[in-house]
Amino acid sequence: MFSAFRRHKILWFTLLLCLLFGLLYVSSLSPGQRWREPNPVLATAPAQAGLLLPVSRHLAFSPRPAETFTFPIAVGGTGPTMPLYAGGLHYPLYCGYLQQGITQPQPDNQAGWGIALYNDNGSLSGYSKDCQHPTQLYFYVLDSTGQLATYQGGAIAADSLLLRLELGTINRFFYYIIMPISTAEYGSQQGASEWNGKLIYQFHGGVGIGYRQGHLSTTRLIRDRQEELRSGFAILSSSVNKTSHTYNFLLAEDTARRVKRQFVSLYGAPEYTLGIGGSGGGIAQYLLLQNSEDLLDGGIALYSYPDMLSQTLYALDCDLLHNYYYFNASDKQHWRQGVNRQLLEGLSYSSDSSSKYSAQISLAQLLSGLWPSPMYGASQCLNAWVGLSSLVHNPQQGRLKRFVRDELLSQVNWSYWADLHSLFGTDEQGVAHSLWDNQGVQYGLQALKSGALSVADFIEVNAAVGSWRPQSKMQAEQIFYDPVTDSPMLLSVFGKHNITPLQRISTAEPVAARYRANLHATERAYRYGQLFLGMTNKPIIDLRHYLDPKLDMHHLQPSFSARQRLKLRNGHADNQLIWVSHPDYTPLPEALALMDQWLTQAAKPSQAQDQCFTSEGSVIAKGGNVWQPDGQCAAVYPTLSNSRLQAGAPEHGLMFHCALISVADAISRGDYLPAQMQGYQAELEAIFPAGVCDYSQRDQALPADLDFVY
Repeated sequence: MFSAFRRHKILWFTLLLCLLFGLLYVSSLSPGQRWREPNPVLATAPAQAGLLLPVSRHLAFSPRPAETFTFPIAVGGTGPTMPLYAGGLHYPLYCGYLQQGITQPQPDNQAGWGIALYNDNGSLSGYSKDCQHPTQLYFYVLDSTGQLATYQGGAIAADSLLLRLELGTINRFFYYIIMPISTAEYGSQQGASEWNGKLIYQFHGGVGIGYRQGHLSTTRLIRDRQEELRSGFAILSSSVNKTSHTYNFLLAEDTARRVKRQFVSLYGAPEYTLGIGGSGGGIAQYLLLQNSEDLLDGGIALYSYPDMLSQTLYALDCDLLHNYYYFNASDKQHWRQGVNRQLLEGLSYSSDSSSKYSAQISLAQLLSGLWPSPMYGASQCLNAWVGLSSLVHNPQQGRLKRFVRDELLSQVNWSYWADLHSLFGTDEQGVAHSLWDNQGVQYGLQALKSGALSVADFIEVNAAVGSWRPQSKMQAEQIFYDPVTDSPMLLSVFGKHNITPLQRISTAEPVAARYRANLHATERAYRYGQLFLGMTNKPIIDLRHYLDPKLDMHHLQPSFSARQRLKLRNGHADNQLIWVSHPDYTPLPEALALMDQWLTQAAKPSQAQDQCFTSEGSVIAKGGNVWQPDGQCAAVYPTLSNSRLQAGAPEHGLMFHCALISVADAISRGDYLPAQMQGYQAELEAIFPAGVCDYSQRDQALPADLDFVY
């Protein structure tokens, strides 16, 4: 009787909700006005071809071409538009001048491409597709309390600092040069009497898919580096070196080289150039230290991953697993427990936290005719990574906050893959190849072998979890815009409509298909330096707060993934230090002082060791063994896992296109022991007709000449 009552309750809820959304449907046909950027791109210009650096082995071994632009850029002049070797120009590009708080860019066409530009009287003056700005100088006073004010001449307090900011565009992105100066140098682009001869290149993070010029907050840039500026450092940066705007690290390198060339042409070569930055800004340092011998001399990578690509493997698994828990699992109550989800996800969970978007997920379940099954507590896989599949992976979606007019939405592929299509290539439909792959991945294998996951659950999750549809078959998200607040709400939670459905094969239980990525595209990602292979001996301090309990995406394991790659490449990881601290304390001053000593003396200081810190800043432990399984730092700040490690993949994380072994051979070889799987061979073969991952072999997309040697 209760069951019948619950079915009727679900039916009435569903009917009422459908009526509600039907009445409001007209208001949700297009993105809400508050979710648009001002002065959007009106039309997309034709792409312009440019030189893409030929790479035969690896980017690190490919000589960069001679510079074709004459530096320095004078005040009032404009920097180069076309990259030197990072490929041509693709569109649209949304200009970031409004967010930057400066005058509009120069007009470069009358064909209606890009954004509209207006005269002071409101009349149309032209359009900008490339967002070019003339180089300008700005002067600021930073007082002893950290307050920043515009400087227009005159005396300043003895404990205040006078700064010159040079701002312009290079390769269509904003560049920034911040230099401490004397009052005698006010008004001039020249003069470096207060410079200590050392450079810091600032990188920034975020998740981006290109198509934006972006901007940096000048105020934040100065305040974040105020102690270094007071010590005489000069600071360089560019909006392309913020991964909120793009993860194209070939373009990021091309631009950073030119920004540094502008600096050197004005002030001379620095003693050293130190990278600093967090999250995607940490990724940039790992990759640029590897790919380019003469750009950076060392790096302080905060909250880092070794690269973006290898994180997408498990990050894009999260929505697949959520879709399974909430929509496909036969026992949804079982998966409400965070400890059970962790067997598959590997990432952290908390019984004391609340899951994000739980009401939205419950609504989606109701609309599908299911009674809601909200999670007890919360997991990092949900709270940190949910929705990445929409932003990064779905070419029909991209950012919710639009910067083009509606007519252009269907004309552009909005994905991380599309932004790097010149490297990854495109399929027959002209859509960029995705490098994400889960063919043969046995989710929860390690938990099965330990006895924590039942055979029945192991088989069901692997049969039902499915995969992402090919890029050319993906559809835009189903979004409702609240007519009151005009804010968006995803109805297609977890990208459910873009996940392969369960299909019955012969008389076997239903199985959802898996996806095999294009091997050649992944091989090009390796050769073009978009993946960290451990190919550097330059010093890196990998510094982070311990955020796993907070369910933050910046978890600890990627530090050790990078370390493993260094060891496999070089036989050691002596150039990498891993420092982990309680979130209440940031040992950045210590890291900067140590790195200054390391780079100045061109030798590793004796005190350069792994360590971990308390909330008050005291050192818990220091030395070569603190991160061993029985080490003191590992005990205080334990390293967790991810879905691919839980499936048996190697710790280094470079496994896009695994070698396959038949289920029969895997059982015969003992891959499941102590679990006895002989009686389940037919079921596993229905799920994995091409075979399961053989992690004793290297990634099949990793070129043999770049394979690890240790």
